[in-house]
Amino acid sequence: MQKFLRWLAVGVSDRFASREVQDAVDLLIAEVEPKVKLLPSGRRQLRRGVRHMLAQLQEVGRLLPEPLDLSPAGYSSDRRVGLLFASPQSLCDSLRASDAIKAHLASPQSPQQLQVMLVMQLNEETRLGSQLLPDGSVRSDVPQRVLCFERHRFIAASASHEDLLHDARQQAYGLLCRNLAYGISQAESERRLLEVERRALQLQLQHKTNVLNAEALNLHGSMTPAQMAERLAQVEQALAASQLVASLQGKLKLIRQVIEAPDDFVRASLETAWVDRMGVVLSPAEGGQQLDYTNIEMGYLQRRRRVVFAANLSRADLREWQQRWPALES
Repeated sequence: MQKFLRWLAVGVSDRFASREVQDAVDLLIAEVEPKVKLLPSGRRQLRRGVRHMLAQLQEVGRLLPEPLDLSPAGYSSDRRVGLLFASPQSLCDSLRASDAIKAHLASPQSPQQLQVMLVMQLNEETRLGSQLLPDGSVRSDVPQRVLCFERHRFIAASASHEDLLHDARQQAYGLLCRNLAYGISQAESERRLLEVERRALQLQLQHKTNVLNAEALNLHGSMTPAQMAERLAQVEQALAASQLVASLQGKLKLIRQVIEAPDDFVRASLETAWVDRMGVVLSPAEGGQQLDYTNIEMGYLQRRRRVVFAANLSRADLREWQQRWPALES
């Protein structure tokens, strides 16, 4: 684990050393299914997929737009900052709440200037607003598409842009491992429930249980024999589809399938929207200003969509933020 984290702190190239890949494989196994290491070729079978996943994460950093200016002056001069945060207070509160920034600044050797990684959730809503018509009149209750940026988090802070990408990639890789572990655990739980249901249906159809137990095992209330037979066929089909999680070899195969198709597990793109200061989507002719942002979708079974920005900040900026917008009393 420590070797892997040291490797991420140094960074990787497009060609990954064998030892570096092996450390990443060990972290994947530890998070997802520790028993895989008992299989004679378990680690070896995961190397190719891990290389693909690391290369995919490395590409994400190349899609980031120009860093944001998070200085107090930048809140006005960099129009993107004013769009992403509802108020200076909300920006200051997000900076203050970041454990990554606190940890970075805790070191006396950390420089005055730093770069941070901002992650947030993008929601698209339709609201009723007003529209200025060419003749100068205003039309009310006009449906408008609005981009809302919420749940801001500063997940990494470093002295340089390259170090920032390395730190963020470390967190992303760990998150993907945990996400895959959760997905496989859920699949196992669902399979166990299906096995219980199959046995209950089989017992009822075969009349090999008494009435009390039949009612206790009946997971669908009152059902006719025909309905139970139909449901049993559905359960058998679902169990066949979940066969991979029924054995250790099957889990290894499933992990390989996921990580060897990184485009299905991690998707990133540089998106462009045209919006006004309030997030209302407008065409350039209507006054919309260009907003470039990196959109990332990650996850196995349950996908998370997040918007990511890099940003510039300094110790002096943080002091000014905290002086001008102190923490609100709870």
